Amino acid sequence: MPEPAESLIALIARVLGHAMADEALLRQACTHASRCGAQATPALKRREANERMEFLGDALLGGALCLNLFRRFPDADEGYLSRLKASLASRTTLARAIEDTGILPYCHVGQQMLEPWPDSVKANLMESVLCAIYLDGGWDRLCGAVDRLFASRIDDPAVANEDGRMRLQAWCLAHHKVLPSYTCARSGGSDHEPEFRATAAIASVSATGLGSSRRRAEGAAALALLALIDSATR
Repeated sequence: MPEPAESLIALIARVLGHAMADEALLRQACTHASRCGAQATPALKRREANERMEFLGDALLGGALCLNLFRRFPDADEGYLSRLKASLASRTTLARAIEDTGILPYCHVGQQMLEPWPDSVKANLMESVLCAIYLDGGWDRLCGAVDRLFASRIDDPAVANEDGRMRLQAWCLAHHKVLPSYTCARSGGSDHEPEFRATAAIASVSATGLGSSRRRAEGAAALALLALIDSATR
């Protein structure tokens, strides 16, 4: 990792909107359990690593995302909100999010962990940082941080969908050595506002998505499939 150009507290304030008062809490959030070593006692891990913060951060993130989406999409049904929330809270999305924030150079893992770190580790670190913000500043500060973290992916569905297609392609090539397959057909709508339904599949796993174009529907299906894969491997 390159050397950070500013303090972690300054970065969190600039990127996520909260000036941490408890620097030790933030350092713990950025310390993966592997940093403690294979012989570390449970007590040492509880004191110095982020496992407990990751546990709480996962739940807090889910609640903050649900509130955000509920407010932003007053006309969306429960199914759409659930699929979008699952995609945003997936380990692949969280891994890309913490990369975008610039927090990773401040994080600490065991020497045995080679770069690039697994997405699961990056996602855990992101959840822990969000937990630290909550413990330090409360619910409103956490919701503000989550809003900032996911703003571009929520406000521009086309960007999120295209990101989903690229991530699914990378995952399929890494794990199955083949590209995912897509099927898509128009499912309704009008000439001015058509609706398409697409299915993304890899091996025996598939998921569907809707969109105003074939590409957007395929992107939504890719996000749904990534969320399904992520939930199955947690």
